Amino acid sequence: MAVILGKKLVIDSKQFEDYAIGITLPIQIGNTAFNQSFITADQIKSNIKNLLLTKKFERLMQPEFGSGIQELLFNMNDEMFADNLENNIVDTLSKWMPFVNVETINIQQPNDYKDSNKVEVSVSFRVSDTQILDTVTFNVQT
Repeated sequence: MAVILGKKLVIDSKQFEDYAIGITLPIQIGNTAFNQSFITADQIKSNIKNLLLTKKFERLMQPEFGSGIQELLFNMNDEMFADNLENNIVDTLSKWMPFVNVETINIQQPNDYKDSNKVEVSVSFRVSDTQILDTVTFNVQT
């Protein structure tokens, strides 16, 4: 797969399959170090998850990095809740990962999640102008 990030063409090929490009989430210890990503699409999914689950002011020297979606879980759970959550996700991704084009966002909150301030989020996206649709799913909780 080839992906254009900014002005660079990133190519996943057999030639570079021994070179890690990042670590996967959740962080886990592998054979010699943290489990690592060797494919661009996998790393982009990890980066999306990391960005959206990072609280604003959590990262030193970059207080605006992150989404703040955990704080939305304390807002009233009305018909605007899902819209506010979707808008936050789209705004955050467009600011920090402009090469990610969000196609759909699916928010699930079963009854047992409501009392524990928890939601399941699935973000379907395309990278730049590629035709490949990918999805990352994660839980947001306080």
